[in-house]
Amino acid sequence: MTITFIGCKSQTQKSNSTTEIQDPIEFIKANEKIASEKQYDNLGELVSTIEFKVKTENKKDFEDGIIPWASIEKPQEDIPKLIDKDEIVIKQTLIKIIIDYPLTNNYEFTLSSENGFTRAKLLSEISKHYYLIYEEEEKSATVKTIPVEKRTTLYNRNQTNGKYGIWGHDIADLVLSEISVYKDKNGQIILSLYIES
Repeated sequence: MTITFIGCKSQTQKSNSTTEIQDPIEFIKANEKIASEKQYDNLGELVSTIEFKVKTENKKDFEDGIIPWASIEKPQEDIPKLIDKDEIVIKQTLIKIIIDYPLTNNYEFTLSSENGFTRAKLLSEISKHYYLIYEEEEKSATVKTIPVEKRTTLYNRNQTNGKYGIWGHDIADLVLSEISVYKDKNGQIILSLYIES
């Protein structure tokens, strides 16, 4: 059985919910609710949003021939078909990106580019950092990820207790549909990711 949740715009979850909720399905539902209700006003002024859409021949599932997201797991497959992939969507040369889904503890990194940032560049870099997060989580966790073939009560990923406290989703589950671009009071550009699963 697969449980799929969509529209999970990032998340930060600092509560003790691992001990409060024993049922893994209820645990995931509670974390998804927290993620969907997260507010980002504290990041600064919202200056733009960037959509990620991929052309497809699959008219059965996508009547208009457009997939409204791009793969985090395999961006190299989506980038050639990514709509407006080479458009410079952020002109600034230095940005900060916050990854907080599906993490208990945020991960932040900065990127610099003399020529600004295209959708292709953003997708590629975000994917690289997701792989780093999942790798570091596995190395630092004492509660390890249950392999997919050994999951019995739930297909979703179990929560691990590493540096980031990843819960609910393997990297293969994650897609990027939109980025919100904020400017803080010091002029720093901060990106919040709309990750769906």
